[in-house]
Amino acid sequence: DTTTLFVPEDYLINCTPGMRKWWELKSQYFDCVIFYKVGKFYELYHMDAVTGVNKLGLVFMKGTWAHSGFPEIAFDRFSNILVEKGHKVVRVEQVETPEMMEARCKSLAHPTRFDRVVHREVCRIISKGTQTYSILDGEFSETHNKYLFCIKEKAADPTGLHHTYGVCFVDTTVGKFYVGQFLDDRHCSRLRTLLAHYTPVQILFERGNPSVETQEVLKGLRSSAAQEGLIAG
Repeated sequence: DTTTLFVPEDYLINCTPGMRKWWELKSQYFDCVIFYKVGKFYELYHMDAVTGVNKLGLVFMKGTWAHSGFPEIAFDRFSNILVEKGHKVVRVEQVETPEMMEARCKSLAHPTRFDRVVHREVCRIISKGTQTYSILDGEFSETHNKYLFCIKEKAADPTGLHHTYGVCFVDTTVGKFYVGQFLDDRHCSRLRTLLAHYTPVQILFERGNPSVETQEVLKGLRSSAAQEGLIAG
């Protein structure tokens, strides 16, 4: 699974508490760029720092590993740049204050050094099909809908004459959600028409599910839509 990364425990035990948390998150979101909140800044480490330098024009900070970052006010601008370049961005926020951390540690019978770091959690995963806009993200500049398209194909028709699809369109720019199911011919005519009318920017499907014919239809959108196969369950 290229979306995850195995990080040995004997490596994590030698990390600082903050870096251990980063590696734990990176192991789950290896295919994403993590914007890791530290105080009033978002920091990028290791391979993400390299991406930040190459794609965002950031500079490496001094240290023993690759490290870059930017002020929190620039989150919208930098996340949008990466998403438009085809990356997914994970936003990690601090969910407790240093005072809350101290109180939590005092409540533990035997706190370890890994407990003595403020809790951080993933609060948002941003891709082309999941971008939302609010006052915190700056001005809304899109002039067209951005659809996230999910498709599930029913088991193949023994005659090979029909396809049955379950589909879902989500337009997060305006908060609209469409879901439906339909029977199609062997040429996938209705599916082709649907995708022509509502051209998606991102397509999700179950790994191994779409038939060969359906995959050929989706291949025609690779230049305009990011595509990702997900593991069921």
